[in-house]
Amino acid sequence: MNTHLYPTCQQYIHRLKSKKSIGKQIILFTGYDYFLQKHDLKILLTRYREVILVPRLVDETYLIREALAPILEGYTDVHLVANPEYDERYQIIYEFAASANKNIKILTVYDFCEKYLKKVYVPESHKESNPLLALVQRKNRLQNLSKTIIDLSISSLLLAVSSPLWLWSRIRIAQQSPGPIFYRQSRVGLHQKEFYCIKFRSMRLDAEAAGAQFSSKKDKRVFKYGAFMRATRIDELPQLLSVFRGEISLVGPRPERRIFTESFEEVIPHYASRHAIKPGITGYAQVMYPYGAGAKDARHKLMYDLYYIKNWTVGLEFKIIWKTVLTVLNYKGY
Repeated sequence: MNTHLYPTCQQYIHRLKSKKSIGKQIILFTGYDYFLQKHDLKILLTRYREVILVPRLVDETYLIREALAPILEGYTDVHLVANPEYDERYQIIYEFAASANKNIKILTVYDFCEKYLKKVYVPESHKESNPLLALVQRKNRLQNLSKTIIDLSISSLLLAVSSPLWLWSRIRIAQQSPGPIFYRQSRVGLHQKEFYCIKFRSMRLDAEAAGAQFSSKKDKRVFKYGAFMRATRIDELPQLLSVFRGEISLVGPRPERRIFTESFEEVIPHYASRHAIKPGITGYAQVMYPYGAGAKDARHKLMYDLYYIKNWTVGLEFKIIWKTVLTVLNYKGY
């Protein structure tokens, strides 16, 4: 994948070329706000010869005459992904491509994300909106029953199979970090109600002496066996008991602490919508997005959480469970 940057008076146009695509199409994103991640770009570069990302603050004259005109000369088929809530620059590009006799297809960023990337576009700020997210529909009775059956049956199986790990973890935690075996922490669940999330303790007792903070991938507060538990998700096993109490599901948005959800709701549109269903031990965001902390990563994860809520099926549920199994076997937990 080759990347070229075209300078403008304010930002850069990103031009990514594919070495593997057998197609001859090009795709342009206007009003681009960096919502794509490496996984998305990998998908796009297997289908399109080039991916052009046009950031928001770009001089229009330079954009058309110097940046896009020479690029479009080599292509007949052009796909344009527009964000109509943000600006009308896509209309200028559309008219330019049409006047040059290009076969141009246009999609909104909302439709494109759900159809091709299997995630929901979440605007960068509250100044914009996604009209497809005006109302996040709840599951019907049959879907709720199906999910409950999956939760209870698989959780029962996991409890039975993992019972030796409970004893082994108790011994290892006591050896490496004397103190409580379990870690209880208040988290936000269904309809913003709080519950206690219980895990095997993987950090030192003074882990939050300086106050609440996100954990990191190579967190120095984690002791040796704690790191192993996090990598294999053994530390999550006690949450199976919360499934039987009806507080969480096997699959769903990862529950966060109130201090973090409140801060995210202030800066990320639709963030509160993730509380329309029970949180989960694992989730679509957890298997699709690498470890991250902060508002930027929370926005990316929310795109997957909202897709899961909007498009839930039994097939998607088992796909997430299977991906979680692969994550555990490959020691890629967090």
